[in-house]
Amino acid sequence: MRDTKVILILLATLVFLAVGMVLRLLEAILLPLVIAVFLSQVFTPLMTTLRRRRVPAAVSILLVLLSVSAVLLVFSWVVYSSVESFTAALPRYQARLSNLLATLTGNLAASFPGLESQVAHWKWQEALGLSTVTGFLAAGIGSFLLFFNDMFLVLLFLVFLLLGTESFPHKLRRAFAPDVADRLGAVVQNVEAQVRKYLVTKTLVNLGNGILVAILMASFGVDFPLFWGFLTFLAHYIPNVGSVLSVGLPTIFLFLQFDSPAKALLVSVLNLALQVAIGNAIEPRVMGSSLDLSPLLVLLSLIFWGWLWGAWGMVLAVPMTSTIKILCENVESLRPLAVLMSASDAPDASDVPGKRASPAVR
Repeated sequence: MRDTKVILILLATLVFLAVGMVLRLLEAILLPLVIAVFLSQVFTPLMTTLRRRRVPAAVSILLVLLSVSAVLLVFSWVVYSSVESFTAALPRYQARLSNLLATLTGNLAASFPGLESQVAHWKWQEALGLSTVTGFLAAGIGSFLLFFNDMFLVLLFLVFLLLGTESFPHKLRRAFAPDVADRLGAVVQNVEAQVRKYLVTKTLVNLGNGILVAILMASFGVDFPLFWGFLTFLAHYIPNVGSVLSVGLPTIFLFLQFDSPAKALLVSVLNLALQVAIGNAIEPRVMGSSLDLSPLLVLLSLIFWGWLWGAWGMVLAVPMTSTIKILCENVESLRPLAVLMSASDAPDASDVPGKRASPAVR
């Protein structure tokens, strides 16, 4: 019996490693596919509205594709123009950084005379040179720019996903008995509704947050306000870590841009207050309990998907984990796994006497 358990654990480990290697090797195909799936969920209400108005399916899909293309083109333009502007302004930031380091080195040498010889040998300029900053910029944003080269692949996947939206319920009725088809159809609709609610709500909240941050930065004359807004929009798909990035990274550049530390501190505090207000007051009311993921699970998913697919993997980690949890909640045999994935220990609808639970697949 013990040998059987050991064999099962080893087999599960091998399967996990094999799946991870397959996901890593097929990143060029699977990453656009996953993004297309999420985009189909976000834009399905538009498709449904057009079909209810008796717009032909081909025209409806074309309008949805045009909308998605416009959104992706705007995002790619924001990233490209921000990188171009940053590259042009990089020498100015480098000069400002060199002055700050020289001042810091002089203050350290004056305050601690015994360390003057050691401070003199510190090679700050080489460690934070122009090539180092440029390389960091390329490593951080390169994956996003490379993704926009696969925009055609995303749109191609999106077409096939939208084409199968209307025919899937009819296929269920033809493939299964009426009672089984009705139960499966109810579960699929329930999963799609929950996933769509989470994705649409989270996207709208992040979009509002990014727009407000961009307006705040532009009103104080901060460089690259659109980029900081875009960074805030993407970063808040990553719990905790995203908030640190969307506040900490602009703060560093604010102190490099402005000669007045008081102004840089003021803008940083306003940015922090804005994002704390949205994250702790507005977002919980709008999102409700649609996430409810274990913090440890969030951390592990960020590490796993970040290792597999880089920056885009970290952005998509929590939406993918939330989708898996929602799926487990609607499949009776997988509900224990959904309970383990949740952050709270409160009973769900299926555990409360007298409260009706959503239909589930056995």
